[in-house]
Amino acid sequence: MNKTKIVASLGPASNDLEIIEQMINGGVDVFRINMSHASIEETEDLIKKIRKIEKKLNKIVGIMLDTDGPSIRLDKFKEEEVFLKLDKEIRIYNYHVVCNNTQFSTNYDKITNLVTIGEEIKLSNGNVLLEVIKINEDNFICKVKKEGIIKSGQTIHIQDGNYHLPFMSLKDKENIMCAIKNDVDFLALSYVRDEQDILEVIDMLIENENEHMNIIAKIENERAFNNLDEILKVVDGVMVARGDLGIEIPLEKLPFHQKQIIALANKYQKISLVATDLLKSMVLENNPSRAEVADIYNAVFDKCDALVLCDETTIGVDPVNCIEVIKKVVTEAENDFPYKENLDETFKLVSQDVTSTIAYSVVNADLILNAKGILANTMSGYTARKISYFRPRSIIIGLSPKISTLRSLTLNYGVLPILVNKFTDTDSIIKESIKEYKKVIPSQENDIVILTGGFPLDNKSTNFMKIEKL
Repeated sequence: MNKTKIVASLGPASNDLEIIEQMINGGVDVFRINMSHASIEETEDLIKKIRKIEKKLNKIVGIMLDTDGPSIRLDKFKEEEVFLKLDKEIRIYNYHVVCNNTQFSTNYDKITNLVTIGEEIKLSNGNVLLEVIKINEDNFICKVKKEGIIKSGQTIHIQDGNYHLPFMSLKDKENIMCAIKNDVDFLALSYVRDEQDILEVIDMLIENENEHMNIIAKIENERAFNNLDEILKVVDGVMVARGDLGIEIPLEKLPFHQKQIIALANKYQKISLVATDLLKSMVLENNPSRAEVADIYNAVFDKCDALVLCDETTIGVDPVNCIEVIKKVVTEAENDFPYKENLDETFKLVSQDVTSTIAYSVVNADLILNAKGILANTMSGYTARKISYFRPRSIIIGLSPKISTLRSLTLNYGVLPILVNKFTDTDSIIKESIKEYKKVIPSQENDIVILTGGFPLDNKSTNFMKIEKL
C-alpha cells in the first residue's frame, strides 16, 4: 500500500462512473476538478459521481477544486484549435472579438495596458511565442516568433501581467461558493502572489461558516516563491505547479524551486504536492519515459506528500493505467526511503512538545519493532498529521468519527482514513482500533501494532501511546 498520495484530475477521459471507480480501486486518494475548464454544473455532477462511488466502495476519497485565479486567458475560438504561423502578425483586442488565427481577445479588458514594444508573450505553455510590435488604443499587434497550436481558454503569459488583476474574480467567488455548497475538502488557489491573497479567501470561507476546508496554494510564479514563508503560515499546503512555474521562471531553475518549496513546506509541517508532466508521455502512450520514472522517484525522496496527474488523466489514452504506473514507482521509492535517517533529522527541527515527542516515539518504535501498522485515533486529524510528518515505514490508520476530518487526511503522507464510531474509553479504543485495522491490513499472529491518540477524544493533543502484539 503506497503512502505518497495520488491525485487524479478529472476530464473528458475520466469523467464517467466506471473510470472513477477503477481509479479509486487503483489507488487514487483525491480527485481534482479544474474549474478553469469545468462549469459549476459539470463540477457538481462530478462531485456527485465521486461521492456515489465513494459510498459504494466504502472508501474515503478527497475532492479538490482548482480555481481560475488572476489569470489572463484566451477567449473561445471558432475552431477547436488554431495554428499560428511563424512571422505572421496577430492582433489582440481589449474587447471580445471573433477569435481566429489572425485576431483574438482575452478575459481582461485592459490588456493593452500590460504590454510594451518588444515584449515577449508566451502561449500554449510557452510553446508559442509572440513579440509585441505595435500598441494601439484598444488593441496591439504581435509577430509570431515561435509557431504552434493554441486553443480556447489557454493562459497568456505576460511579464507581471497577473499582478495587475484582483486575486478573486467574480467567477472565482462563484466557484468558491460552489466548493462551500458541496462541502469540498480542498481548495487549490491558482496564481497566488502573497499571503494577502490567501487571507482574502479565508475571510470568504469564514463569512460562509466554513472553516474546515483545506487551502492549497499553487506556487507558479516568482513572487509567490519569494513570499513562500508568509504563504506557508496561512495555508494547509502548497502545490509545485510546474506548468506555469516553468514558464514564469527560467526552466533550468525549476528543479531548485521544486526542492525548495517541498523543503520549506516540510519545515512548516504543511502538505506539499508536485504537479504537471509527471507522466506526460502517457497522455499519448501506454508507457512512461525513464526520465518520468526518475522524476517521480525523486519527488518521493524529497518528501512530497502527494503527486498530481493532470493531462495524463483528463485527456490521456488510459487514465487507469497511469494510476497503476505511478503507484508502482511510488511504492518502489518508499521501499528505498531512508526512514531512520529521516526520523533523526526531522526530530531536530521540531519543538519538543508532548505531541511531537509522542509522534516521534511512535515512529521510532515502528522502525525498531518492525511494526505492521500505526493506529491513530483523532477528532481533528492533528495526531495523524503529526505522525505523518515524521514519515513512518508503516501505514497510519487514521481513525475518526468525523467524515470531514477523514477526508482532510486524504492528502497526508501515509494516512489511511477509516470512519469509526466515537469511542468512550481507552479499552474500546484499543479493541475497536485493532478490529478496524484487521479489516484493511492483512495480519498474522504476533504482529505488532502501535496505538496512539488523545484521550478523551475531544482532547486536542496526543497524550497516549500503546504497543500491542496481536
